[in-house]
Amino acid sequence: MNCPKCQDKLKASELLGVRIDTCPSCRGTWFDRNELRQARNQADSDLAWMEIDLWKETDGFHVKRESVQCPFCGEKMASVGYADTGVQIDYCSECGGIWLDSGEFTQIIKSLEHDIDNMTASDYFKESIREAEELIGASDNFGEEWKHFKTVLKLLEYRVLAEHRTLARIIENFRSPFA
Repeated sequence: MNCPKCQDKLKASELLGVRIDTCPSCRGTWFDRNELRQARNQADSDLAWMEIDLWKETDGFHVKRESVQCPFCGEKMASVGYADTGVQIDYCSECGGIWLDSGEFTQIIKSLEHDIDNMTASDYFKESIREAEELIGASDNFGEEWKHFKTVLKLLEYRVLAEHRTLARIIENFRSPFA
């Protein structure tokens, strides 16, 4: 496969244990379908329940058809702005592959971590309900959905205790005699 940006030959490599293809010249990265999700999960397991949703910010994204061709299937890719990160994800709707320019993977991970850090207890509660609904409907990926549900509940607990220091002190005092 050739780089969709500079046409150099892509080299097989690994990112956090996930096999990907990188351009030795421009340092861009090609992710086959689901490889970006796998790399995200390896970068930070607390992010596994969060979606890298290109379509969630309907007011904030701009999709345009690029002249860039998919290195895998040759179709023209769409360029999608990812939230307010400045990252332009090149996405192939035919094969599901994603091209990220150099440094964009790190920007996406930082954006997801920022989202986690800035969610309120109410946000986590809503997410725990959504994850519970997914858990109930899970048939083939029950184990994965169960892990996502537990992660959201853990983050909800942390956020509640961070937002309600008095409650945290009461709980700590209750736990101390039994420690």
